[in-house]
Amino acid sequence: MQCRGHPISKRLTPDEQVRFHNLLKLAKESPFPGERDNALAAAERLASRHGLTLEEAATGATQSQTAQPNADTSKFARDLAAFVHMTDYQIYLEKQRRDAARQEAEERGLDRKNKRPPPPPPRQARRSNAKMEPHRHAWTLVRETKMSYQEISSITGLDIYQVLLMKIQLLRAA
Repeated sequence: MQCRGHPISKRLTPDEQVRFHNLLKLAKESPFPGERDNALAAAERLASRHGLTLEEAATGATQSQTAQPNADTSKFARDLAAFVHMTDYQIYLEKQRRDAARQEAEERGLDRKNKRPPPPPPRQARRSNAKMEPHRHAWTLVRETKMSYQEISSITGLDIYQVLLMKIQLLRAA
């Protein structure tokens, strides 16, 4: 973008950098094609307002900085690119080796069908099925706890008035 014959080439403000980053992230991760296109177009407009390309805005470099790269930086970038390329190639070779080994194992009959069965799940503690008679259970709870009438009633299944009567009888006996 030019203004009166002078190219505008300045860095994005921190707020604009955050907005630019969010637009690129949306353009990359959105499941909707229209939304991705609109986010990328908005990022391009934001960059062009400052006289930058998308790459320059993403890296924070201006046109003058990208036009005259430092020789040390260029060598470092080439070395880094070669290293990344070699790493990717090594990963590719490892995957090929793994796939070949798996295929050989399957041809020898070592496939999923011949695996040992998984271990049984751990045993759970057994619980007793013996239940206390509700009246006896309620009397025990009334004597030994400070539970409310509603709690004892809900645990034992007795009517709340029966539990209240037990508490009154207990207080009279004391």
